Amino acid sequence: MSQSTWKDQIKKKWGPHSHCPICGKAMPTDKQFCSQNCRDNYHGTQKKQKKKSRIQMIFMFGMMAVVFVFMFLFTG
Repeated sequence: MSQSTWKDQIKKKWGPHSHCPICGKAMPTDKQFCSQNCRDNYHGTQKKQKKKSRIQMIFMFGMMAVVFVFMFLFTG
């Protein structure tokens, strides 16, 4: 007599599904997001992260340039 695991019981009850990466709701396995709102939210967040990353890179290169200029001016 084999007992089914809790995962087997969930699969039997809910069937194959995945979860929305934004809100966590169950959805069909062939979809990436449960709704257009979650899709828009995800893409908006991605845009903000890209912009933030670019600003950080520009800031770092700017700071390096300032350091090199000071090194050039004050080591001579």
